[in-house]
Amino acid sequence: MTRLRLALCGLALLAFSTGCDSDGGGGTEATVRVMSQNLYLGGDLFTLLEPQCEGNAIVGCVAQLYATIEASDPAARMAAIAAEIARVDPDLVGLQEVSTYYVQSPGDNQTGSPTPATQVTFDFLDLLMDALAAEGADYRVVSVSNNADVEFPATTDGATFFDVRYQDADVILARGDVTTGATTEQSFQSLLTIPIGGAEQTFVRGYQSVEATVGGLDFTFFNTHLEVGGQAEAIQVLQASELLTPLGAASGPIVFVGDINSNGNANGTSYQTLTVPLDDAFPVGADPTCCQAADLRNAASQLQTRIDVVFHRGFDAVAQADVVLDDPSDRVGGLWPSDHAGVWAELSAVVQ
Repeated sequence: MTRLRLALCGLALLAFSTGCDSDGGGGTEATVRVMSQNLYLGGDLFTLLEPQCEGNAIVGCVAQLYATIEASDPAARMAAIAAEIARVDPDLVGLQEVSTYYVQSPGDNQTGSPTPATQVTFDFLDLLMDALAAEGADYRVVSVSNNADVEFPATTDGATFFDVRYQDADVILARGDVTTGATTEQSFQSLLTIPIGGAEQTFVRGYQSVEATVGGLDFTFFNTHLEVGGQAEAIQVLQASELLTPLGAASGPIVFVGDINSNGNANGTSYQTLTVPLDDAFPVGADPTCCQAADLRNAASQLQTRIDVVFHRGFDAVAQADVVLDDPSDRVGGLWPSDHAGVWAELSAVVQ
């Protein structure tokens, strides 16, 4: 774990400090602490694209993937993430891969008129909010951006079938004492469509924002999860470009968090696009945030790239910034809380 402490107004800034007069002409210093965490859906969806999963074999692959998700112990992982949120105590939190799973047995996905599965097996947001309450951390949901909603047939024996439905969302949480206002939830126009099991599946992603006030400072908080890299990088770059419009339209200071799937330490294309209007709270070379093994059972950390970010505009300084949940001691029951580390930063600005 690395902690970066930057000078503010010529002095080392203690957390939540106020009263620094940076412009020599009145005003008070407001500090805003934010966090970003990808919760990890619990398995690698892209295994369904492997050659051994083509055609009718998809049903066995879906069953194996769902077994991996069950084995990832979502409840324990959400409890570990909640404990870290409670420790950091951010004003606002941006979450990605906030997953909900449903099953239907017997399944009807292979019939001519299937009905969506409705039996909830894992609701990551409910699990996280319950764990936060158990920690005594007062947070509320202020924005939910609903993304992909896909369903596949599955079987473990080749004779009986069940359906697995996966819903993805991005979520913004606000601490109980933070004032929030208008929200925006918007899907990207540029989306990835890929064939899975002989059917085209479109994976919706988007961005969200909320107007907030902390310490008398009004600002806009953005959260997003861009498409993956590799063959889908062109779509990721288009999504990053789409963000320039709402970022440019927002008045006043901005905090932007999320999983952008673009390596900040290597100045990836989407990273470069977004850091034209925004500043990075972390220096190039900061600790990596992605990614642990798909089953989360690797003993030593496998994090190699920094794709989880805190960007900002209109703030005077970064008081603190840290990468968290990246140490083997953070594991629960031999599992990492997520395949991503979390990031948080504390920013300051003068309120006139």
